[in-house]
Amino acid sequence: MRPKRFLLAAALTVALAPGTWLRSPPPPRALQPDVTLTPIAAQQRTAGPFTLLGAWELAGDRLRFGGISALVALPDGRFLAGSDTGRKLEFHRPDRGRRTGLFSAFEPSETSYKMGRDLESLAVDPETGTVWAGYEYREAIVRLDAAFRPDKEVRPALMADWASNSGVESLVRLADGRFLAIEERSRRWRGSRHMAVLFSGDPVQDDNPQSVVVDIPAGYRPVDAAPVGKGRALVLLRRLDWGIPLGFETAIAELDVDAPDDDGIVTARLLAELGKTIPRDNYEGLTLTEDADGQHVWLISDDNFMSFQRTLLLKLRWQTREKARE
Repeated sequence: MRPKRFLLAAALTVALAPGTWLRSPPPPRALQPDVTLTPIAAQQRTAGPFTLLGAWELAGDRLRFGGISALVALPDGRFLAGSDTGRKLEFHRPDRGRRTGLFSAFEPSETSYKMGRDLESLAVDPETGTVWAGYEYREAIVRLDAAFRPDKEVRPALMADWASNSGVESLVRLADGRFLAIEERSRRWRGSRHMAVLFSGDPVQDDNPQSVVVDIPAGYRPVDAAPVGKGRALVLLRRLDWGIPLGFETAIAELDVDAPDDDGIVTARLLAELGKTIPRDNYEGLTLTEDADGQHVWLISDDNFMSFQRTLLLKLRWQTREKARE
């Protein structure tokens, strides 16, 4: 790698690392709750089975809003997003009218360090509205009631050695009630195999979960997941693009926990690399909606609290009959 490119890469790596010295502590003032969702121009383009239909830029509290790293669709038609500062964003679908979102804390006290409240993933029971949140650093899963009040917490032994800043990046409640948590970091440098934990039901009640290995294609890392039926899930993938300017590449894959290969590995099949189909940014949240006109995939980006990044929400049509890429 050329020296100039190495220095740029190092600068971006330091800038994006959670909890670095580049982030100053939030000022002691009230959190401004309103979040606006403004439509932005987005050309309708298609990659594999996905077609971009709409895009919005989200903006809120000038110093505290951002870091969105998880997204789920709630039973009542709203969305819930979580940030890596332990806050939540509730908002209505912007394709059904212009309304502001609400940005607030999951817990009444925000005095804990980021290392204790780095929320990276969300899962939801569509029947009860119960929510589960995955936290990095402390490698924990917290159950919240339908009002998003913390209930119980579990720190599975199978997740104890997951990397502190790339742990429970993906947590999904499968259609049959099982849960799958996937570690973002691969087991080897530049490897494709990632450790995962499969729970037979509610993670805070399962004392004997199963260890699983998931193979992620093309140098990507898993950053979120959503259920699509039985033991299947869509997985949002991300990798760093070492070009100039540095940035991120986004892809979507599908896996089936009930279809491991002969070695017991669950392979994620690449459905599409989104490339220039979508505005380029650091997408970390994915969820699905079932609508009268078909299935839609929603993506949300993490701005890393950087002025040159944005919090974007995208709506993509998913043509499920399209063949997956091999």
